[in-house]
Amino acid sequence: MRSFRQWRAEGARLLRSGAAGLLATGVDLAVLYLLSSALHLGPRLSSVPALVAGGVANFFGNRHFAFRATAGPLAKQAALYTIVEVVALALNGLLYDGVLRAFPAAAPLYLGVRIVTSHLVFLGFSYPLWRRIFRGASVDSPGTL
Repeated sequence: MRSFRQWRAEGARLLRSGAAGLLATGVDLAVLYLLSSALHLGPRLSSVPALVAGGVANFFGNRHFAFRATAGPLAKQAALYTIVEVVALALNGLLYDGVLRAFPAAAPLYLGVRIVTSHLVFLGFSYPLWRRIFRGASVDSPGTL
């Protein structure tokens, strides 16, 4: 059974990961906007490079800020994280594209669609696996924000 201290530490880690995700989402949305609106490539074509840019920002944000996993092997963490993110990239792309196909009227709301679909993939797929990748590599003490 987990103690209150362990639950508190996990909650703090989830909040930090969410904050890192917000920054990565900002990178994703900025690239998506730049490619879609400023360069007129369209939201579907711009999706993959935007997700990749957000993914790189997310790795470093989660490794250093959320999980404080600087004690772990960078190469191994990066390799495992990349595998998880390749699957998450596919899930994000499929879900995003599926929503835009199922609801064509949502196309002008493409940034909001990206936020919702990416959040679902984060909570249901990415975060649970990141916990495994960065486990034991944290220099963080329980309960520290």
